[in-house]
Amino acid sequence: MSSSLFPRILLFTAGLYVMGVGVALSVAADLGTSPISCLPYVLSAATPFTMGMMTVVMNIIFVLLQIVILKRGFKIWHLLQLPGLFLFSFFIDLNNSLLTGLVPDIYAVQFPVMLLSCAVLAAGIALLLKADLIMMPGDALARAIAQVSGKRFGIIKVSFDVTLVAVAAVVSLVSLQEIVGIREGSLAAAVSVGFLVILFGKLLNQSFSNFSATNDNDF
Repeated sequence: MSSSLFPRILLFTAGLYVMGVGVALSVAADLGTSPISCLPYVLSAATPFTMGMMTVVMNIIFVLLQIVILKRGFKIWHLLQLPGLFLFSFFIDLNNSLLTGLVPDIYAVQFPVMLLSCAVLAAGIALLLKADLIMMPGDALARAIAQVSGKRFGIIKVSFDVTLVAVAAVVSLVSLQEIVGIREGSLAAAVSVGFLVILFGKLLNQSFSNFSATNDNDF
């Protein structure tokens, strides 16, 4: 393993863990999860499986869809998304268990925790971008759709997130007869996380001025 690859792997792993903390904080706040986590949250509420397990299932489907969409454009190394996915899902379940019951059912406490979850999630994403190893399956699928359709990634990403929230709402209504996991926190995450990623990315570029793993234009 090259000397430059090892710190990137560490940074990538740290980013996954921080993202897991961000997701768990949103669950603990109980004011809605981020768009990419809404569906696993609903599925975990409707089944005996954990949110991490449902995250694995959903993202494996995303990888399969990439294969269908990209065809020969899908390369073997794209399967490296899977180890990162399994680690991220483990971190979600780990931090969910650690944070369960720590946030009281008081809105004045829940709301700042929800805002904190957005900031922590964005920090984790910024670390992943700085590591510049692999994309998470959801983002990779959005990129594949953008590549094939010729549409801008940003437009596809927003449409992708909105679709996930809509599907989560339908599944929640059908299986639980109510909407769970989709509240003001979901909107806050959708609106703020992208901007916060840019902010944290700039801070990381200053802190890791000699770290050349990523293209600063990602931020």
